[in-house]
Amino acid sequence: MRIRTKWHNKGREVSIEEKANTLAFISWRIAMKLVLNLENENFQTDTQSQRLDVISEVLAFLVSVSDRLVSEQMEEDERRELITHMALKLANTYQENCEDLIARETDYKAGFIETMNQRLNAYAECGWNSEKEEPGFQYKRDFGDCISQQMGEKDNKWITEHIIEIEVPEAMETLKKAKYEMVDGRSTARLGN
Repeated sequence: MRIRTKWHNKGREVSIEEKANTLAFISWRIAMKLVLNLENENFQTDTQSQRLDVISEVLAFLVSVSDRLVSEQMEEDERRELITHMALKLANTYQENCEDLIARETDYKAGFIETMNQRLNAYAECGWNSEKEEPGFQYKRDFGDCISQQMGEKDNKWITEHIIEIEVPEAMETLKKAKYEMVDGRSTARLGN
């Protein structure tokens, strides 16, 4: 997936909120692409609501992974601020998309945040390969199982394997590139607090 990984104004400081918004935007794109990939592989999705449920699971995984990716280089308070801003930005985007695709006048954000909190707690118990900067096998399997539960019955037994072998590596490559360039400051922009 192609993503923009350079700040336009290279000389200015970039806030934590801007970094979080960028990670949220890229995570949303990764989630939409994952759903499209599943559909292109003929895995069954029937409704916009179901697609958004899958997106919700992908976003929870990506927020969890983002937290692990930045844990080594950020102070605890700074990391918490980044992840909180990222999750709230995604919750707002999720709410807007649900209103556009399902129905207005409904609070979708509360369910999204509840799912996010449940998954973050569950993924926190899973292993992480610090050397490769990637989730361990159980982490990926749990994520695949969460996606599988949201999908249709057709070929459901193969979804977890597909997620582990194809979708997670692709998502991690894109997310790590974004983190490396936009958050770590490997781009030429100065990073501020």
